[in-house]
Amino acid sequence: MVAAGVQFGWALQLSLLTPYIQVLPCVRIWSDKCSSKYGRRRPFILAGSLMILVAVTIIGFSADIGYLLGDADEDHRNFKGT
Repeated sequence: MVAAGVQFGWALQLSLLTPYIQVLPCVRIWSDKCSSKYGRRRPFILAGSLMILVAVTIIGFSADIGYLLGDADEDHRNFKGT
């Protein structure tokens, strides 16, 4: 049982780390070339924050969204929302 928890933990960390390894160098290059009146980093911090907000909202309502997109009733739980 303990080994399965450790394995799940490593898989979770890798799934969270992989986008940073792939996307972060591109964002760094773009932000270094940015000449916004708000600074070089702030527009990217704002855009990233908004994307995270949308993603967390979608995850929170994923069961309801799945039901609206055609999941069968036996796959849907009785509660709605988070």
